[in-house]
Amino acid sequence: MEEMPQELERALFGAGAAWWARAANIANMMAPVCLIIGIIGDAINRTPGLEPGNWFIMAAALWLAGLSAWKIAYAAAKEGYAK
Repeated sequence: MEEMPQELERALFGAGAAWWARAANIANMMAPVCLIIGIIGDAINRTPGLEPGNWFIMAAALWLAGLSAWKIAYAAAKEGYAK
């Protein structure tokens, strides 16, 4: 396989595989928290900061962000950019 130029590698993977894996773990831990807050807020019929629907949307967005961060971490580790 061809060697990737250093500046392109830095633009694609940023801080490295470890950073992206940590970001994926944080996002994937926060998504269920937002989901639970939305469910509880809907069950007690109150607004815990945001409307329950907004908590559900934020949970989905965090889950997708975690998934994409995991894919970037995987690709960075596969390319050997595990800074």
